[in-house]
Amino acid sequence: MSGFAVIDFETTGFMPERTDRVVEVGVVLLDEECRREGTWTTLVNPKRDVGASHVHGITAGDVLDAPEFSEISDHLLGLVSGRAVVAHNASFDMRFLHRELLRAGYRVDERPRALCSMKWSGRLLGAAKLDHCCEALGIPLDNAHTALADAEATGQLLLQLLKLGGTLPEWEHDFSVAHSFGWPAPRRRASETRTVTRRAENSAHPGSWMEDVLTDAWIPGASTDEAAYLVALNNSLLDFHVSTTEGRELVEIARVSGLSGVRVLELHREHLERLAAEAWSDGTLADDELLALCKSAVCLGLTAADVMAALDANRDVRTAPREALLQTGDRVVFTGALVKPREAWIGEIVAAGLVTGGISRSTRVVVAADPDSLSGKAVKARDYGIPVIDERAFEKYFEEYLETRRQMVL
Repeated sequence: MSGFAVIDFETTGFMPERTDRVVEVGVVLLDEECRREGTWTTLVNPKRDVGASHVHGITAGDVLDAPEFSEISDHLLGLVSGRAVVAHNASFDMRFLHRELLRAGYRVDERPRALCSMKWSGRLLGAAKLDHCCEALGIPLDNAHTALADAEATGQLLLQLLKLGGTLPEWEHDFSVAHSFGWPAPRRRASETRTVTRRAENSAHPGSWMEDVLTDAWIPGASTDEAAYLVALNNSLLDFHVSTTEGRELVEIARVSGLSGVRVLELHREHLERLAAEAWSDGTLADDELLALCKSAVCLGLTAADVMAALDANRDVRTAPREALLQTGDRVVFTGALVKPREAWIGEIVAAGLVTGGISRSTRVVVAADPDSLSGKAVKARDYGIPVIDERAFEKYFEEYLETRRQMVL
């Protein structure tokens, strides 16, 4: 076998030598003349926070069911073996590949060698960034920062570089070094490798977890079971969104408790009515309160008609305002790459009478860049039944907390 294996990784960050991991891999196979022979891609579960979702577009929910790197490593080794590996910024990608192979238990004494298209682009074209090279040569790059799209574009760039510099002695040297690298042998018998690819945009709707609830649950549940379900539901809706992880937890509670699908919908309508009563507690209905009700209804598998019915039924109800999420002395823990630096958040909440630290059972809430976060803090919080909410929702609750403190001073 000969030819090229163009490879690209999307990662949680820049430091594989520390805790950063691969979250997606894309491979394009080319023959000696850069003719396309095949492609392969999968998301990878990093068993930690996914990092900068705003860059690579991957959320923690996307990788929940993805294979770990150790599950795909044999297949990946089979793809690159006997070929010259090519990567744009090869040092970066090969550092990650080396570290992931070591974590997976392979013996790899040195960092894998690859022909670097970024190096040769800078030398032959005067441009180094992949998008600049593609723009200069008219190569399509429609989904930048998805592993397969970047690998496809790099493969087309390689063809142009091969035409421009393929006869140079240094090119031949780089090709030879990459082609002759000794990859470790696969450890297991060949079998079909499980892959998970990116979901089509907007393919999942906020109430999709409800389909599993209505399908799986059927035995009447006890009141204590319903209470446990409602507590989990309330925690899930603190940020007016049921994440993939929260949805699965609710499905499991309903299944174990034996709640019927009909009863689940009844509980959801009852919960929506309580939210509507809270919205009317001051006698008026603000636009943001109506928007929150509509968001909650979508997550609950309910409709706009259910929202209007709940509002009409509770227009004259004057319940006490709901208990604030945050009280003085509460512990708030942050995880993931937040929009506001974590240090800034910690400074603000401590100055306002809250505390932070590690996860304990007394933690009030965990604020995550992604509510489906796989970070150790988020996983431990879920084990303790502590709500995990996004940064935008926390901003709202923190502002409410600050306003309550200001009124107490007046």
